[in-house]
Amino acid sequence: MSGLNVFATTYNLNTRGSSLSPTHLQHWLRPAFSSENATSSPDLVVIGVQELIPLYESLSGFGAGFIANFQNAIVAALNTLAASLFPSNASSFASVAPRSDHRASSIGSIILLVFHNTQSLPAQKLGRPSISRLGLGVGSTYGLDVWSESRGGYGMGNKGAVGLRIPINRGKEEEVWESFTFVSAHLAAHDENLETRNANYRRILSSLLFTPSSSLDKPLRVWQTSHLIFLGDLNYRLATPLTGLDKALIDTSLQQRQGDVAADADLAKEREKLVALDTLKQQQARGKAFAFLSEGELANFAPTYKRIVGHVDGYNKKRRPGYTDRILFASYRSRPVSEGYSDNSAETSPLLAESAGGDTDNDVGSQPRIVTYDSIPDLTVSDHKPVYAFIKIPVPSRDTGHRYSSQPQTPLISLPTSCATPATDALSLGTRKAVATATDRIVGLTWYGTVTLGAGNLMAGIAVEVLLLIVGFTWFMGLW
Repeated sequence: MSGLNVFATTYNLNTRGSSLSPTHLQHWLRPAFSSENATSSPDLVVIGVQELIPLYESLSGFGAGFIANFQNAIVAALNTLAASLFPSNASSFASVAPRSDHRASSIGSIILLVFHNTQSLPAQKLGRPSISRLGLGVGSTYGLDVWSESRGGYGMGNKGAVGLRIPINRGKEEEVWESFTFVSAHLAAHDENLETRNANYRRILSSLLFTPSSSLDKPLRVWQTSHLIFLGDLNYRLATPLTGLDKALIDTSLQQRQGDVAADADLAKEREKLVALDTLKQQQARGKAFAFLSEGELANFAPTYKRIVGHVDGYNKKRRPGYTDRILFASYRSRPVSEGYSDNSAETSPLLAESAGGDTDNDVGSQPRIVTYDSIPDLTVSDHKPVYAFIKIPVPSRDTGHRYSSQPQTPLISLPTSCATPATDALSLGTRKAVATATDRIVGLTWYGTVTLGAGNLMAGIAVEVLLLIVGFTWFMGLW
C-alpha cells in the first residue's frame, strides 16, 4: 500500500470558460505536479468550477456539450503536464465517473470533475461512484421558499452544490476500503447574506444525499464518508472595510521580496490581520458553519475576490474583498475536532503539513495533512483567482481492527454533536428536485431565447420581445 496524493483546486471563471486556452489550463494545473514534496503525478485530481458558462446556457441544458469539451481539455492538460514533467514515468488521467451525460456532474454553472491517475490508481481500485446535486438558488432561500429548511429545501441551480462519492481500495494485495467524498459549491453572494450562506451550508449537510452501496441502506449524507474535500466559491467576505492593510492585498509582493526575511515576516503579520477579518473563520469559531472541517494556512495568499480582469493585482472598488474561494478537508483519521471550531495552527490542527512531524508517504497510521495551500495570482481571466491544495492521505493503519474489507464498511468521519443536522426525507426531496429542475429549464430556455433574439444582448432581446408582443396584440385586436 502507498499513500494517496490528492490535488484539489477551485476556480470561479465568471462565465469566461471559453476564454481559457490550453496554456491557461496548464498554468492552472501545474501546481498538481510541482508541489515541494511531489516526485510524481498526483493520484487524484479534484476540480471545482463555478460560473463556467453564462447561467442561461447552463439552466437551459444547452451547456452540456461545452462541459464535455471542457472536461476533455482538462484531461489533455493533465496528460501534457505529466508527460513533460515526468517523461520517464508519464501518467494518464481519466474521469472516475465516465458518463455520456456530463450534466450529471454539474448543476447550473457549478461543475465538479474528479480524475484518477490510471497508473498509480487504476480503475480496478475504484468502486461505483455516486453523484448528487442540490440547488440552493431561487426557491430554496428567498421568497419562493415553499419548503422549510428542516425538510431540506431545494431551489434553482443558480446557486448550489454538486457532490461525488467513490469508494477506493487502499490495499495492495488485500481489500482495505475507504470512501472519498468531493463537493463543489457556490453559496449565496453579497455581504449582507452571511446567514444565508450558513443556511446553504446546513442544507448541503442535510440534503446532498448519496446512494449507498447496498439498496437496503438509507442514503448517505456528506459527512458520512472516510475523507471529505469541500471546495468552491463559498462567498464569505471580510467582516469590515479594510484600513491600513494595503500591503496584504498585493500579490506581487510575494514575487518582489526575493528571500527578504524581514519583508516576509511583515507580510505574514499583515496577512494574519486580514485573515482575522474573514467571516468564514468567524462563523467556524461560533460553530455556525464548517465547524468540523479544516483548511491550510489562509495567510499564504491575498483575498481572491473581487479582482480586476487582466491584472495580477487590484480589486474592484464596488465589492468588499474576500477569501471567497476555499478548500476545506476532513478525515476520519484526524483527531476529533472540538465542539465548534478547531484552530488551524500547526500545533493544533492535524491537517497541516507542520503537524505531520516529518512523516513520509509510507508511514502507516500517520495523519492526513495539507502540504500546500495557495492561489495563482497571475491567472487573470476571471475576477476571481484560483485556489489549490495538495493533500497527502497516508496508508490505512496496519491494525486489523481498523481494516475495512468491503465497500459498505468504509470508516466514517465522527461528526461533533454541534454539527448535527436533521436528515432529509429523500422521497420528498426527489419531488422537489424535479420541480426545481423543471423551473431551471423553463427559466433557462426563456432567458436563452431572449438573448438569442437580441443577438447576444439581453436588453436588446427584451426590446425585441416587447416589440413583437405589441405587433401581435395590435394584429389580434384588428388595429393593424
